[in-house]
Amino acid sequence: MISILLALAPVFAVIMAGWGARLSGLVPAPAWTGVNRLAYMVLAPLFMFTEILRADLSVSEASFVLAGVGGFLAVGLIAFVLAPIARSGPAFASAHQGSVRWNTFIVLAASLSVLGPQASALVALLMGPAIPVVNIITVWVHARYGADQNASLRGVAASLISNPLIIACLSGLALNLSGLELPPPVMDTLTIIGRGALGVTLMCVGAGLEARAILARPWLMTAAIAMKLIIAPAVFIALGAGLGLSGTHLAALAMCGAAPSPPAAYILTRQMGGDRDFMAAHITATTLLSALAIPAAIFVAGLVG
Repeated sequence: MISILLALAPVFAVIMAGWGARLSGLVPAPAWTGVNRLAYMVLAPLFMFTEILRADLSVSEASFVLAGVGGFLAVGLIAFVLAPIARSGPAFASAHQGSVRWNTFIVLAASLSVLGPQASALVALLMGPAIPVVNIITVWVHARYGADQNASLRGVAASLISNPLIIACLSGLALNLSGLELPPPVMDTLTIIGRGALGVTLMCVGAGLEARAILARPWLMTAAIAMKLIIAPAVFIALGAGLGLSGTHLAALAMCGAAPSPPAAYILTRQMGGDRDFMAAHITATTLLSALAIPAAIFVAGLVG
């Protein structure tokens, strides 16, 4: 428990730093629009591209990857039960995204600290195929239900094809599978730029945080948090156990399911017409509560496997 809390504490501290920067006027309110766009168009895509490009996509852990990708797809379907509670397209798009997306930064740090190098290697392996799948799901839902989006088939397809996160994920996956390597100076340049994604996106979440938003829609918030931190890990554990996973493999899979919503979710929902106040509040709430949800998921995985 202590190790997981230590992994989560810096994340929440950076969120609070962004909130303080906005509240104090250190960074003027109009400037955050440009910062958000930089994170969405450049920093987050380059981070995802370089991480997927480095991932070891060995087929030897096929069952783990299959269970992980299947878990995200299953939760993406189950999360449609939130639509009647949301009562609006933008709120549903954000609640759905909060149920599906996972904070890979936290899972990588916590898995290494709690379960060791094998677990963090498994998480990195899952990132390759899972990140594109999750981004396609969440972009599609926002294109369909977000405010001022073109909900036609052509409009949704255009949103998917032009989305920088999806382009980055699929490009990184294709290059990884091809076996080609970028020249070291190019890779180093992309890595340096991508490293700015975590800090900037976390601060953007803090800048957009309104404390009252956590309680503004209590039923939807409660349902979305339960979907992310209770139902999702249960689905992942069930799929993993069904495919014969146990021990470290099942525990790592459980952690992926119980991961909180990532800061990149706020960037996407802001750019694609979701409910940004709800999204910022959901990210903060799930980040805090994941300190309980992740250990609980590991415990249940131990009982099952």
